[in-house]
Amino acid sequence: MNKQITDNEFQNQIRSVKSIAVTGFRWSGTPQLLLRLIRKEFDESGEPNGLTITFTSSATDPGLDHLAHPDLLSCSYGSYYGSIPEIRKLVQANKIAGYSLPQGQLSLLFREIGRGSPGLISTVGKNTYVDPRLSGGKLNSKTCEDVIDIISIDGIKYLFYKSQPVEAALIRGSVADKFGNISMINEPVKTEFLSMAQAARSSGGKVYVQVSELSKNKLTPNNIDLPSHLVDSFILTTDIENDHRHTNKYAIHEGLLSNGDYNNQIINDNDPLYKKQIGLRALKELPPKSNVILGQGVPEIVGVYARQSPEKFNDVLTFMESGVIGGIPERRPDFGVAFDPSAFLTQDNQFVGFNGGHIDMAILSFAQFDSLGNVNVSVLGDDYFGCGGYIDICHRVKKILFVGAFTAKGLELSIDNDELSIKNEGKIIKAVNAVDEITFSPKLQKEYGHEILIITERCVFEIKNDKVILIEIAHGIDFKEDIINQMEFEPEIHNDLKIHSS
Repeated sequence: MNKQITDNEFQNQIRSVKSIAVTGFRWSGTPQLLLRLIRKEFDESGEPNGLTITFTSSATDPGLDHLAHPDLLSCSYGSYYGSIPEIRKLVQANKIAGYSLPQGQLSLLFREIGRGSPGLISTVGKNTYVDPRLSGGKLNSKTCEDVIDIISIDGIKYLFYKSQPVEAALIRGSVADKFGNISMINEPVKTEFLSMAQAARSSGGKVYVQVSELSKNKLTPNNIDLPSHLVDSFILTTDIENDHRHTNKYAIHEGLLSNGDYNNQIINDNDPLYKKQIGLRALKELPPKSNVILGQGVPEIVGVYARQSPEKFNDVLTFMESGVIGGIPERRPDFGVAFDPSAFLTQDNQFVGFNGGHIDMAILSFAQFDSLGNVNVSVLGDDYFGCGGYIDICHRVKKILFVGAFTAKGLELSIDNDELSIKNEGKIIKAVNAVDEITFSPKLQKEYGHEILIITERCVFEIKNDKVILIEIAHGIDFKEDIINQMEFEPEIHNDLKIHSS
């Protein structure tokens, strides 16, 4: 049986669908053609309509934004909205319902749906904004349904993430044979394609796969990642440039699939001074022979500096939430892939390790921190971005470095004779009395014993026992003017306050 279908056949089959799940991490793994065809069908016939979309990471450029229409969409159920601005606008305008839930929990939820379970039991997300005792991950007043409950097992409170039906799974693969066997051989991220397909099958839904190559022969068992019994149909795209790119920057790049020396791809001398200052200070915290997660933004530069000092950090293994292991993460807008990767896991399996405490250190950005040590990264002013994998990553990692500029919007620095000075202060204070939203809660510290530091260009804080403690300042920084006056609260001062060089 030949499972290849045409664009028109896919459009005809997708008209009546009410819920879809979509793979993708930015450009990587995103079935651009399938999403574009859904929008084409909607523009031509008005169907499908009232769609609920589920995604773990935001397939972009335009990816999920193909579906950004208030009649086409009714609900968005995902983690990170930072790279899907048009859907984010619909949510913020209260035109569609929207949820932001931890990326890893959504990824693992597909497993539960696939095995017919009513949901996922987890402690991930407790005391953060996804906790139903706070907002339950709801993003606006149009979002009414509770998708997370609190349950108790042996006297311990857990979050219960409820299963959602998947009528159609839209997946990107590399190679198909005519029987519908799929290989992921040329994909720089693996996503959660298998568990998503199983979720659709368990829901009585269909599985559609976009591929860029058709094999003349039946694929061999070792080359099959998604077997034919889980695939209803596949569509072949020949337009790699527009439909099947590796990243925004590269249509195809071998360095994202194999080991090699691609340092020239990641070194950037144009980074602002504050990033360099933070990156070099954070680098001092990297333990040898450690497993380290690098987040997007400022943390990316730590990986760059580590690569420049292989004699010190050659035994440090980096991880990314997309499932990539090893290598150095590519920067925004292509975060999610890495040059010189060591291995790939599916995204759900990667988060099993994160949730299980297999990681030594996480280096993550922050938007705000407050007097109790709560950290916000999901809301910036009136703009909502969501948590992505942040909540999962922080849950049981042994040590967390929150890294970022001390103030935002306009910060400029200079260094002269090893003294750091503030040429222009940022307009936005990030050390606030209370964060706008709790993406990380230090209450986890009591349970798992996290070591937590906040590293900025001018000072370093420790979070301990619900207190923010100033432990270090940069040489040249004025304690009162440059630190205390730029905070909405006064931190505790460590008895042995250190001065570090710039």
